Amino acid sequence: MINPLMENTQLTFRSAAATNSGTWLLIGALGAGMRAFADMLLDAGESVVGTDQEVSPDGSGKRPSTEPGKFKVFSPECVDQVLATSPNRVVYSTAVPDSSPLLQRLRSLNFNLMSLPAALSHFLQSQTQVCVAGTHGKTTTSGMTWNILQHAGVNPSAYVGGVMKNQMRSGVYGAGRMAVLESCEYRRSFLHLSPKTIVLTGIESDHFDCFSSPSDCDQTFSDFISRLPADGTLIYNQDCVRAATVAATCGRRTVSFSLRSCGDWNAVPCDENSSDSLRTCSSRGTQQTFLIRNKTTDLGLVHLQVPGIHNRQNAVAAIAAAVECGVTVETAIRGIAEFSGMQRRFEHRGQMYGIDWIDDYAHHPTAIQATLQTARTIFPNRRIIAVFEPHQLSRLSALFDDFRSALLLADECLILPVLPARENASKAQCNRVSGTLVRSISESGGIAFLMTNLDQVLRRLDHSGRPGDVVITMGAGRTYQIHDEIHRRLQRNSAA
Repeated sequence: MINPLMENTQLTFRSAAATNSGTWLLIGALGAGMRAFADMLLDAGESVVGTDQEVSPDGSGKRPSTEPGKFKVFSPECVDQVLATSPNRVVYSTAVPDSSPLLQRLRSLNFNLMSLPAALSHFLQSQTQVCVAGTHGKTTTSGMTWNILQHAGVNPSAYVGGVMKNQMRSGVYGAGRMAVLESCEYRRSFLHLSPKTIVLTGIESDHFDCFSSPSDCDQTFSDFISRLPADGTLIYNQDCVRAATVAATCGRRTVSFSLRSCGDWNAVPCDENSSDSLRTCSSRGTQQTFLIRNKTTDLGLVHLQVPGIHNRQNAVAAIAAAVECGVTVETAIRGIAEFSGMQRRFEHRGQMYGIDWIDDYAHHPTAIQATLQTARTIFPNRRIIAVFEPHQLSRLSALFDDFRSALLLADECLILPVLPARENASKAQCNRVSGTLVRSISESGGIAFLMTNLDQVLRRLDHSGRPGDVVITMGAGRTYQIHDEIHRRLQRNSAA
């Protein structure tokens, strides 16, 4: 794999709107991060083309060869067609292996190549970077922060690893002086960025193919925080021991947030029986309300359109970040009330056949637990069926007991073979490891079945699903496609 810190970064990038000279070539263009960068470039008036292995040479692959209304995406095998677009700036995803024939061909032709994190940082070098990092909540906290700043008239840029429902895209190039960047620790990518403010949502062990130990991971976060200027600010999760430990020695101004009234900013559960209207709290359906407190001062009620205790934490972090950027608390509260969520983050895909269908990106035990606990709150006394595709053998192996415990919160689990992203593993091995998880859930008193593919999941749901059930698909891979197939079935039935 390419080390993004070692690649040549001697390119000239413009940090203001472009003049349409030359074309950007994005290698790995259909990945979430690269698509966000493409959106940003297109907003700035740039010409963009891309390549991705999910597009076949004849355009008949699983993904479209053209992003609708956006840019042309080629198969990496179509080298001559790619070169015919006359690219003069080439950016590659860190998920693209160094052995890629296209990368090798471009190097042989003396193209300068830049990793996505490096290109992003250079493109936004004139904007004040508000960087959201951490194991969980990066995408939602980034979206919330951008939404508040947009509401406040800041007109910020945004680079988010998910699609904002109210914006319908993940990258935005704003005319303002700020940029909100979801900042990933994988392969130390965020060490390219130049943050003025960092929001640290928490640190847990996650990327086992990247970090050799928890201390290695923590040191990488410390290295990222050290990129703050002397007058920069770290906003960190006081409830996370590892985040608090890193913050204690960072040598920069720190602001903490918490769900336990122990931080500078706190999301405080309200007393529903209190006669004080300021302390009236509710959690109805997918909406919730809590009290925001700065140290000992109660500042008002925060109304969220997204459910879950974890989203209260994301919200208080976003409000703290916005205030650090000069937004008033009142404006921040109004702005976050407009945030309607992110796609694939407890996304309600509809009610079909009397079943509520939810999709979530959860692929770590902590996220799975939060998703299922949220479902229990929203859908009390309902049968919850979890459809889960494990992501990476290394993650499942290292956190096996935690995965089992989290999935036991569901009434029934349909487990797909492990998706061995960035790992060399046979189909048989992926099936075998998922089968071990199924047996462990069953031996612990749960109900679990091994599903060999998505079609088998659908057949199982056709057979055993019943009105009143809640089906939650979880994973970083392909489980969202189940909902698309259900919608296609309804359309066919309607047409018939």
